[in-house]
Amino acid sequence: MPTTHTTPAQVGRFSYTAPTGRWTWSDGMFRIHGMSPGDVVPTLALMSRHIHQEDRGRVLDALGQCGVDGAPFGCQYRLLDLGGAERSVTLTGAGDTGEGDLRTVTGFLVDVTASQRDVVAHRVNEELTQALRSHAVIDQAKGAFMLGYGIDGDAAFELLRWGSQQRNVRLLTLAERIVAAVEVGGGLGSDTRQRLDDFFFASLAESAPEPAQLRPSPSLEVTFDTAGDVPRVVVGGPVDLATAHQLTAAVTQLMIAARGAGAMVVDLRAVTHLGSIGVSALTAAHRRSASAGVRMRIVLSPGTSLGLAGAHGLDVISAPAEDGAAPEHRRVTATS
Repeated sequence: MPTTHTTPAQVGRFSYTAPTGRWTWSDGMFRIHGMSPGDVVPTLALMSRHIHQEDRGRVLDALGQCGVDGAPFGCQYRLLDLGGAERSVTLTGAGDTGEGDLRTVTGFLVDVTASQRDVVAHRVNEELTQALRSHAVIDQAKGAFMLGYGIDGDAAFELLRWGSQQRNVRLLTLAERIVAAVEVGGGLGSDTRQRLDDFFFASLAESAPEPAQLRPSPSLEVTFDTAGDVPRVVVGGPVDLATAHQLTAAVTQLMIAARGAGAMVVDLRAVTHLGSIGVSALTAAHRRSASAGVRMRIVLSPGTSLGLAGAHGLDVISAPAEDGAAPEHRRVTATS
């Protein structure tokens, strides 16, 4: 009878100081993420990038809530290490209190990939079978995402899977809806068609240019400061499916730092695009901050409107980029 060999689980320990946003990792934490100890300075944004997109919001919510109330938590998620390999991990933690004020969140990260391998393989096989049966329409939807966001096919498919999981919609059904919406809307817009024209005719030339290296997806520029005594995060760039997790991570870190002040400001005047995914992230952050007793205000440039359904009760301030002008306050209610 063959002997079954079980690989010992890797364990890492982390510590997060809420007021300063400083993280410390044990050697095991670095190794689980596919890094050598001390390769990088651990941050919330770094950890967020290694969480599978479908699990990222849930994990950040658990960390953020623990940073506010200190209650113990535990969650399981898929971790993408530095080499791109997917691991199944369990994250647990709790807040340490001192003199009545929460200071530090500490916990453990355990790699349980070996015990979860069969479950993950079964789920992946089901998804691959479904994709093979309906690859034509799914490839069309992927193509729309690839053109719209400038990402590769794998990343486009991950966005489809994320949307399917979030709204409990079959992957094929979601792809059909996206393709139909693009067709009804006349394509992806005149700017995209113009660029495709340029690419097409350049490719017909006898001396067609060599394919350029794929440009990285756009990312957000995030800086933290204070407005008076109120912590503030200033966000710049497009907020879409490819960058929404960065906005969530930034607002979560800000919320932890704003416990003492009881208020925080999310400055979006430098944001170039804020679609429904961005409003969804802000609405979820607003609920978390309200439950923690922290007032969240959003600053937009004059004339800019969220203008999207689901933005219930968000506090919005309109202010120009220059200092010195009195902001206009308004509360956003449901719109269609």
